[in-house]
Parts: sequence; C-alpha cells; structure tokens
Amino acid sequence: MPASGEKICSDCRNKELEMEEHVRFYVREHPGITVNELIEGSGAPKSLIWRMIQQGQFENSGLRGAKYPCGNCGMLITKGVYCNECASKLRLNAQKFANAMESKKRAEEKRDQEEAKRTFSGSMYEEINSSRSR
Repeated sequence: MPASGEKICSDCRNKELEMEEHVRFYVREHPGITVNELIEGSGAPKSLIWRMIQQGQFENSGLRGAKYPCGNCGMLITKGVYCNECASKLRLNAQKFANAMESKKRAEEKRDQEEAKRTFSGSMYEEINSSRSR
C-alpha cells in the first residue's frame, strides 16, 4: 500500500531507488554511453531512465544523446516536459481558457448588476404606489 502521498508502496519505491543508483553507477562506469546503450546495458526500464534524464540526473555525466519523449506527442526532447510545439499549444489553450473564464465572470457580474437595478427599481415603484394609496 502506498504511504504518505506516494504513488507506489515503500518497498517498490526502495527498489526503484536501488535501480536509480544502479543506473547512475552504470553511467559513471561507461563514460560516453548513449541512452540506448544505457537502456540495454543497465536493464532498467526506459521510463525510469527517461524520468532520470528529465530530472537532470545525467547533465554532467557524459551521457550522449540524452533525450526522452515529449509528455504529449512523444517527440524526443532534451529539456522540459513538452516539446516547443506542444508547450506553445498548451500555453495558447490555457490563455483561451483564462479568457473564457474572465468573459463568463464579467457576464455574470453584469447580469447581477442588472438584476440589482431591476429589484431596486421595482421596490422603489412599489414604495411610491403604496405611499399614494395612503
């Protein structure tokens, strides 16, 4: 069972940490190794190695061709989570969403103001009529 917000149990996490240490050792022992050679030689899963590259664990290790797939389209990249194209699309979509939410908020505020005016005007009209009938 996972503990303390982890996505995996502590035993699996410990095994993963051991595998990461094995991969780091393998890179140190094989200077100039490529990513494919690391995957084949270390026996570690591709996903683990790509995550380690993404986290910058091999930046000064001499690992050649340290690329991993974009989190969206799978294109090989060397930094970040998304390639430039996907990151641009994500930013554009986020901006569109923010604009839509702002427009919705302004429309709701305008509707609330108009409703308040109608309520106030109606109550004033009723007050005038009741004072005339007295």
